[in-house]
Amino acid sequence: MAFCAFCGGQMADGVAFCPNCGKAVSQGRSAGASAVPVPAPESDPGKPTSKNDMRSENKTKVRGTIVKVPDSTPGLLFANGEQKAFTLEGVWKSPTAPAANMVVDVEFDAEKAITAITAVDSQQIAKERLNQFSGVAQEQGKQAARVAGQGIRALAARMGKVALGATVVLWVAWFFLPAVNVSLVVVSNSLTFWDLLGVDLSNPMTLGSSSHGLLAVIGLVAIAAPFAAPFIRHPRAQYLNAAPLAFLALIGLKIWWNIHEAVTQAQQALGGADAVMGQLGSQMMQAAMKEITGAFSVGVGTYVLVIASVVLALLALKGPRPASAP
Repeated sequence: MAFCAFCGGQMADGVAFCPNCGKAVSQGRSAGASAVPVPAPESDPGKPTSKNDMRSENKTKVRGTIVKVPDSTPGLLFANGEQKAFTLEGVWKSPTAPAANMVVDVEFDAEKAITAITAVDSQQIAKERLNQFSGVAQEQGKQAARVAGQGIRALAARMGKVALGATVVLWVAWFFLPAVNVSLVVVSNSLTFWDLLGVDLSNPMTLGSSSHGLLAVIGLVAIAAPFAAPFIRHPRAQYLNAAPLAFLALIGLKIWWNIHEAVTQAQQALGGADAVMGQLGSQMMQAAMKEITGAFSVGVGTYVLVIASVVLALLALKGPRPASAP
């Protein structure tokens, strides 16, 4: 049996032309025997795989740390949960010399023998640690968000969405939004409502600092009352929603009283003066009061506080809930 030099097809011995492609056999012979394709030898499935082939197919790479650098004795590295002895010859693949505590990539063959050790760049280590930290932080953040979401949904089911939203807005305005803007010669500042509770309004010099006392504690109890209302098993517990508005009214009365007391004390101080001095002092006091009054302006936080408190108070006016309600 012969093979065609052009198409490789089989043909009978002694024929002049290839029955497959029609080429003359004499042309193929003139091209030389090298033009005749020789079928590739088939691999013997029964032939065992060599040891080198097995090693190349079953190599694994893990991250490790050098414990001891090789000297007159083999070095030690910690990888894959165990210590391994190693030498530099034939396995160290990095241009930099090994050092203790150096992070390396260790390559093992199928027999767990070290075949290659490569130093890991410090920037790569930092990047991997950053990615690992970011992944952990993201996972913890997602878990915290899930827990918070479940808590918010449970609280909304007890309070009602409107009450919960109004209470959250109330807290944000209380601590973060400017309630009063002050612009005096001695001081210029914006105060949140929480800051305002710690200020002695009778002394303008204290506007830059605050010292919270009993009134501030009562305020915190007032804005926490709407959160506590749905958990108190009393038919009139929902009236606690009106506590923030009641506290704002109390603060308004306190501010008015402070101003009234300041004016009264000034009038009494001028009462003993003669008519001319008394009239001049009265005019000066009126000018001073006008200046102080104009220096104070209501901030957006006050408006938000009032609106949120009114909404909660309206919810309290729905009337007492049934005693059997949880």
